[in-house]
Amino acid sequence: MTGHVFIAPGDITRLGADAIAYSASNVLTRDGNLASSFEAAFPRFADWLGELRAAETLPVAIGRTFWLPLDAARQPHGIVLVVSTGRDPEPDKAGLAVRGAIVRAVEELRATRPEARLLIALPAFRVGRGGDRGNPMFSARAQIQAAVSTLQEVPNVDVAFVTYTPALYRVFLQARREVVGPPQAASYPVLEQALTSRACVLFVGAGLSTGAGLPGWNELIARLSRDLQVEPSPRIDHLDLAQWYREQFGNERLANVLRSTFGGEGLPTLAHYLLMGLPIRHVITTNYDQLLEQTLDSLKRHPVPIIHQEEVAGTGGAGTYVVKLHGDARHPEEIVLSRDDYATFFERRPAMAILLEGLLLNQTFFFVGYSLRDPNFRQVFGRIARLLRESRRRAFAMSFEARGDTADYLQKQWHRQQLELIPVPGDSAGEQQQAFLRFLDALADRVTLQAAPLSLAADVPVSDHLAPLRGMLEQVGAEVVRLSREPAAEADLAFLADTLDFLADHGWRPPAAWHRPTLCLLYQQLAVHASDEATRRRLLVAALGCAEALAEVRRLREEMEG
Repeated sequence: MTGHVFIAPGDITRLGADAIAYSASNVLTRDGNLASSFEAAFPRFADWLGELRAAETLPVAIGRTFWLPLDAARQPHGIVLVVSTGRDPEPDKAGLAVRGAIVRAVEELRATRPEARLLIALPAFRVGRGGDRGNPMFSARAQIQAAVSTLQEVPNVDVAFVTYTPALYRVFLQARREVVGPPQAASYPVLEQALTSRACVLFVGAGLSTGAGLPGWNELIARLSRDLQVEPSPRIDHLDLAQWYREQFGNERLANVLRSTFGGEGLPTLAHYLLMGLPIRHVITTNYDQLLEQTLDSLKRHPVPIIHQEEVAGTGGAGTYVVKLHGDARHPEEIVLSRDDYATFFERRPAMAILLEGLLLNQTFFFVGYSLRDPNFRQVFGRIARLLRESRRRAFAMSFEARGDTADYLQKQWHRQQLELIPVPGDSAGEQQQAFLRFLDALADRVTLQAAPLSLAADVPVSDHLAPLRGMLEQVGAEVVRLSREPAAEADLAFLADTLDFLADHGWRPPAAWHRPTLCLLYQQLAVHASDEATRRRLLVAALGCAEALAEVRRLREEMEG
């Protein structure tokens, strides 16, 4: 299968890719927005960069690459540093950087992974503090084109451009459409409309976590069976096995097994980035790990875990709510695992049941990472199936099982219960995984680009007819910059925040100059003057999404926690 160019939002240093790229200047100095993120994620990186600078004759040619090998047993396996900025007459610096990064990463990785399908993660080159900051659309087109042409020469390789701000994500999606056309994958207009209108609840199952290398049901069952000295068998129900374990060894030992099984570290996958980048406010999961919260952190969205009954009442403010329906490995007292737990779940957690049913009134449910035979899926869907039928509201579920001879029967069976299966095609696990990622990529593309166009972005042309209007809106932006320093009243702050939201959603950014605040800083300035905590938090969450450097992200998180 020909390699694919994915576009994803997020922090490149926290993505589970085979290799990630770092964009450097031709004098190899520690500058740019990427530097602090790489230094925080990879302790060896700063010293390595210093050694390179001391050893090389400067300036280094544009497109030159260097390789830092990392842990061979976990992702990423290495960092490819590529020189992309500096005084140089080369007209296609961005394209050279992309090509150099892909070729070098593949060359290094193929030595130990000759047959594996590789994922190379690239930053948005030259549009942070680089030379293309004022013309990101032109640069993005050049980078996409370079990636597409390079992938034709290196089989079994995919590339993901990982963009750090929502604006750049939109720019790269639009650039990809202009270069290769819209992504080719099945379309589900009802689901897409629900996502676009922020009326979709995402349900995430264990399949997403196992893709990140974390243990799944099979590993847990093997551990429980071994301790109980019971031979694993399809005849033994997993819930019964967990019940026996609790009765034999007690709740604390079962809790320790869960902590040791699901409390380990793992990096979010590309699927995590694509899914959690969708415009959703509620994520409901039966997983015990923290991968969803880690992903939201990586996307600079504010995760709010809901684990205990009493926390359900606080799901109306700013942030993205991660409802841990069956508990969390860090909170063993809330774990749902055994037969008795399932039988009494909704009776012991009425607030969770009310939340599910309340969301169903005006939200579309989207299940990802579940098998149709998964007891977690059966339990949740059993609770909402009647309500779905009565409201004639459809839910959606990605399915790796709805294929082959049984596909039509499964589709009809679940359709009667108002669940539309989205089949994942492919004759092998590898082909299905690729099809799954491409579907999520296409879904994210359609949903994101259905939002307001970036007509106020500096490098997006508008017709002569609309040019005067854009000029006036740019003047509005200048007034927002001036007035945000000291709003005269609470009503002024609300009006300024709404105006800033409108401008930002359409691509406006304060003109680049040393004395001009960034979009992130404008939201922070407004937050300082908010008199109530809900408004303050909402503005800080908006600032977090616009942050362009790790230092800004850390400062904002500290401010929200304080």
